[in-house]
Amino acid sequence: MLPEPELNGGTALGSASPTSAVWSRRVPGSDSALCISALLGLPGDQAEDIVSVTVAGSDSAWDFLVQLDQSLSSMKVSSEHVPQRCVNSVRGSVLWSETITARASALGNEEIFVCSVPSRSFDTPANRWLAATVLSLSAAESALLRLSPDIIEAMSANSEHIARVADVASRRRSDKRLAGVRAELPTVRERWRLQRNRRSSQLAPLLALEEFARDPFAEPSKLLDGLTDSTTAQYHSELLRLVREEESETGEPQELRYTGTGIELGRWRFLHPNLNTAGSRPIFQQIR
Repeated sequence: MLPEPELNGGTALGSASPTSAVWSRRVPGSDSALCISALLGLPGDQAEDIVSVTVAGSDSAWDFLVQLDQSLSSMKVSSEHVPQRCVNSVRGSVLWSETITARASALGNEEIFVCSVPSRSFDTPANRWLAATVLSLSAAESALLRLSPDIIEAMSANSEHIARVADVASRRRSDKRLAGVRAELPTVRERWRLQRNRRSSQLAPLLALEEFARDPFAEPSKLLDGLTDSTTAQYHSELLRLVREEESETGEPQELRYTGTGIELGRWRFLHPNLNTAGSRPIFQQIR
């Protein structure tokens, strides 16, 4: 029999709820909203709102905003070459293809040149990541308003604090230093580079928030339990029993994965009845 792994904070799975025990087996980095939707039988947009509110209500979100001004003050600038239309002058390397096109649209004016000129830009991967995070936090109040009072109560969400976070984030998004910076999350390669360069200490609040957002329900588990009704908890208890039997047989821990047809855990697929639109699929299905 495999020893039970531990949840964050050292809480043994034996003392955790079935829902938390199932969640702890989630593949690291998998989409929290999709997994919550499939696990609890919630509509996808509602699950996204729950994640948004949870992240905005965290200490990591507030720490990020508090130190954002310092991050903006040290924003990295990149240098790039952009085309510029020049008349009666040449300010850089001539881009002849663009120049010919420009002259054709100006009735053959041969005094027009399109040149490649250096330009400073704040639109770097790190700054785009900052902008994307600020934009995401600014949407938290709208997400909160879309949730029902019952769900907000079950989450024990601090509505005033979340509204304040969203307001501060909205004002930061309007900061002139972020003007022209696209709100985009970095690629895996860009993220790896940012975490390892000398500026990583300046991005520490951002990285801490990113780490929390990857698994906003790791601790405390009471949040998941509050969102789980008694019937769903029974489903999770049965799923956990099946998976523990498999782990006992194979001697290997099983990971929870989201698929378009439900949650897969070991050789079992779980499809919450709320999401079983066809009405003919079993709640538990052995897939291998």
